[in-house]
Amino acid sequence: MKKYLKLALASVFIFSMTAFAQAPQGGGFGGGMRQQQPPKERAEALAKDLGLNDEVKAKVQALYEKNDAAMTKFRTEVTRDSPDFMEKMQAMRAAQNAELVKIIGQENFDKYQKLQAERRQQMQNQPNN
Repeated sequence: MKKYLKLALASVFIFSMTAFAQAPQGGGFGGGMRQQQPPKERAEALAKDLGLNDEVKAKVQALYEKNDAAMTKFRTEVTRDSPDFMEKMQAMRAAQNAELVKIIGQENFDKYQKLQAERRQQMQNQPNN
């Protein structure tokens, strides 16, 4: 009887060790890679944070959809190892920000950037799991 009990405990121990070994690394979903929210949810969150009306929210959502399509195309064409990857990415981000400023205005864009900086700071201050 003791032999079976020891065998059962050893099996449970080994099973639990393999289960923890398979856990994603880097926290979050899927080992460090964050899943981006769909354009509609991001537009709604921005509208809520900045108090935007429905017309502006729809324009922001359309911009986000266009940007997501452009980013998907960019990822297929350019690898991270490319010497000009960062340069192209920064140019793309600057163009996207310029379009966002046209839609929501400079004052709201400044508020948006401040909120983004605060959220980044909160994420950096969180302990890793």
